[in-house]
Amino acid sequence: MAKLPPLSLYIHIPWCVQKCPYCDFNSHALKGEVPHDDYVQHLLNDLDADVAWAQGREVKTIFIGGGTPSLLSGPAMQTLLDGVRT
Repeated sequence: MAKLPPLSLYIHIPWCVQKCPYCDFNSHALKGEVPHDDYVQHLLNDLDADVAWAQGREVKTIFIGGGTPSLLSGPAMQTLLDGVRT
């Protein structure tokens, strides 16, 4: 059996401090606090639901984009990366 090609994973953090007028990405100006914990948990739940189709395939690249990914707190980002690794 042939080895399956590696995967790349894109994780979207949809918030920005301010939406740039030229930006076509799915991003939203932040109104209030970033829901760090809830959002990360939803992302991890989505990954868990999709993991079956990726069995036996290496994740070679993880790209975190947005929005402004740095708006996610350090602890929330750590939880996200730990969850992706498992």
